[in-house]
Amino acid sequence: MKLDEINVLAAEYNFDVICLTETWLDNPIDANSIRLIGYRDPFRLDRNRHGGGVLAYVKNNIYCVCRFDFESPDEEILWLELKTINFRNLYFAVCYLPPNTTSLFKKTFIESISSVIESLLVDRCCCILLVGDFNDHSVGKPVQLQTNLFRTLSAYGLQQLIDTPTRERKILDWVLTNMPFAVVSHGILDPISNFDHNPIFITD
Repeated sequence: MKLDEINVLAAEYNFDVICLTETWLDNPIDANSIRLIGYRDPFRLDRNRHGGGVLAYVKNNIYCVCRFDFESPDEEILWLELKTINFRNLYFAVCYLPPNTTSLFKKTFIESISSVIESLLVDRCCCILLVGDFNDHSVGKPVQLQTNLFRTLSAYGLQQLIDTPTRERKILDWVLTNMPFAVVSHGILDPISNFDHNPIFITD
């Protein structure tokens, strides 16, 4: 993790939430060593083995709790519940789906995320945001060429907002929401250090 550069980015753009995938963190790494100025201790879901892991930094003044009850043991999906000025019920998931995973793993990933979305959509006022590295090439392709993951999320009424390639010529990093009208702007930023993906952002 390039903390110095992430701190600079946080100060420049004043993001309420900053999410990272492929953190490569594990239990021995203490929160004190990876804090950001002005943010709570990071919410983490470590893989605790080679690679992977997801993390979220949330501003100190924003109510946020980790929804451990939404998590599945084998998926890298970190679920948070936030309350902001604009949203009374905002459910936020930081996701990482590794490349070259088996069809069974992808099926389990889809089932895990689908079960949570279904339970949340009972409340028509809730806002759902899924962000992260999905390693999926479906964006911009005809329906018949899209993956089960992309079609499933679309079927729940989630709209994918990022329309600029995030790695080489591919849009692998997504922002999906059931309330796209609440998003004022979205896009990508210049890469940080030697990261091979462009950071993505949204503002509301």
